[in-house]
Amino acid sequence: MARWQFGSLIFIFSLLSFTAFSQELDSLLKLSAFTAESDLQKELNQKTGVGSGKALTTRETPGILSVVTAEDIRRMGARDITDILRTIPGFDIGQDVQFVTGVSFRGNWANEGKVLFLLDGQQINDLLYQTVPLLNNFPVDAVEKIEIIRGPGSAIYGGSAEYAVINIITKQASSLNGVKAYGTVGLHSNAIGRTNGGVMLAQNGKDVSWDFGFFQGKGIVSDQNNFVDQIQNSDSVPYPVSNLAKVTNADPMNINVGIRTKGLQVRGMYNGYKTNDPILFAKFDNYSADIKYDFKINPKLTITPQYIYMNQVPWAYGTVSDGNYGLRSRATRNLANITANYNLSKKINIVSGAVYFADKANDLLPSNTYFDGQDYNLYNYAVFAQGLIKHRLANLTIGARYEKNNRAGDAFVPRLALTKKIENFHFKALYSEAFRTPAIENLHTSIGDKVVPEKSSIAELELGYQFTPEMLLSINGFALNTNDVIIYEYISLDQQGYQNYRRSGSSGIEAVFNLKKKKWDLNVNYSYARANHNSTVDNYKVPQTSNQFVGIPAQKGVAIFNYSITKNISFNTTLIYSGKRFAFTTNDQNGIPLATQLDPYLLTNSFVNYQSGGFMVGFGAYDLLNQKPAIPQAYNGNYAPIPGRSREFVIKVSYQLNFKK
Repeated sequence: MARWQFGSLIFIFSLLSFTAFSQELDSLLKLSAFTAESDLQKELNQKTGVGSGKALTTRETPGILSVVTAEDIRRMGARDITDILRTIPGFDIGQDVQFVTGVSFRGNWANEGKVLFLLDGQQINDLLYQTVPLLNNFPVDAVEKIEIIRGPGSAIYGGSAEYAVINIITKQASSLNGVKAYGTVGLHSNAIGRTNGGVMLAQNGKDVSWDFGFFQGKGIVSDQNNFVDQIQNSDSVPYPVSNLAKVTNADPMNINVGIRTKGLQVRGMYNGYKTNDPILFAKFDNYSADIKYDFKINPKLTITPQYIYMNQVPWAYGTVSDGNYGLRSRATRNLANITANYNLSKKINIVSGAVYFADKANDLLPSNTYFDGQDYNLYNYAVFAQGLIKHRLANLTIGARYEKNNRAGDAFVPRLALTKKIENFHFKALYSEAFRTPAIENLHTSIGDKVVPEKSSIAELELGYQFTPEMLLSINGFALNTNDVIIYEYISLDQQGYQNYRRSGSSGIEAVFNLKKKKWDLNVNYSYARANHNSTVDNYKVPQTSNQFVGIPAQKGVAIFNYSITKNISFNTTLIYSGKRFAFTTNDQNGIPLATQLDPYLLTNSFVNYQSGGFMVGFGAYDLLNQKPAIPQAYNGNYAPIPGRSREFVIKVSYQLNFKK
């Protein structure tokens, strides 16, 4: 199966690339750096502040950056955030427990506190474990832009951004100024895959701007029948034979309200999610409120105090059969933050600040025994500073963050970056240290000594060249080393919890090719990650190879092709090739999980859009070849892979009405 798929992918990539380069040969020979701004250049020249305190273009920001726009999401017909992340170099999807899906990055399981998810500035990572459930979550049809730092963000964002940052920005008043309603239906041959819908209202006034969004959905984890988890199944405790389309759910809800008046910004959000395997369910209820004010002291200096309140009941789990909870805890956070942004000159910018937060958790079950009948408290403070110097030779970014946790100890992480765009060429040389602050449950359920902050060092180098106004190629390499890795360990029923392992990590390369014409565009990317051979985390290893960790492919290739058939009709094809993976699928005669190889797969997705005025309708099919890639656990955690979903036909409808000016 794998050989013809890989050969087909190489053939398609080669054909598309040959066509693109053939058409651009004349432009390459007549290259001029000073041409009219193309559609690609407009995208590249847009500025973002996600990687630093000062807005810079994507080619000069001090981080390896991917940006996904609302137009990208519309044209590919993305069903949820997993469809989007699978197209980004280095990212993949894995299983945690209770059929909760999470993210892996650059060959490493990254679900707990290694990747920070922000939705309109609100942290989505839960306070107990710092995880984020992904499958059929987030209102992707309400998104204006997603900014992804493919690299560490701890120096700016703190101890939940060790490996990457995913900043999701919805259509607020500045970009909507009207009302938009949208809906998605996904159909498998034997089941309804999802029914999602939402509405957004926003008004951009002279003195006051506001926005409101509501999103709710209902979905399934898989449509496969006759499923039995061969690892959990035993003679003493037989696992039920299940039709997953009937017994699993992936149901999201999001309510999002914001208001801005001059320098004041206020936002409140609820993000809920519920999913389950055939035996256990997991439910997430996350509330947050954010208020901040930009004090313009003078044209050069802005001071921003901020207060954030989070109230969550994450990972409340229990048995599907009776609905009774086995664990249900509340976690709250009160966070105060003050940031100063000072433009010393046009070429020098300084950002500094201080953060303090207090977390508290308590048991919500009647027995009130989980935290020994008391509140579990931790306190954390941090100071950070970063300077940007723009020079004709290179832009220099240098910064650091110091953080102290009353239960876990302290962490200090420096950051250094050299970036520059010189006509059509750009480069980025980056070195950062990063950390993951242990969350409440990492500390509360520690084995033996206390759990200390996990620390990483990441070196990255990106080189890019814009061959023509429409064509860009960039290649980056990385080396990622993590020490004091925080790992959950199950030794026995009475001895289980978190502890630090000495080291883990990976190294590899990523390449991105963009070609954007008036009628069509092509994006091709490739990523390869090799597991560090000196890793001491046994739960990540498989006996078949030392080059890969369990559940995660070493290589991935993506091709996204868009074509505007007419002014109103567009066509998209997305190809996602994943190399072989390894997963624990069954037990041996002694009840020990055995690892086997999962074949490579090629996801082929196609989508057609029709848009007229504010009305849009789209139709497409996901996994046209019916590969049904399984979702394995990305560690040895006694769960067999989730059977992959079969081919899904998707219909999307939306309507947007703009307010009169």
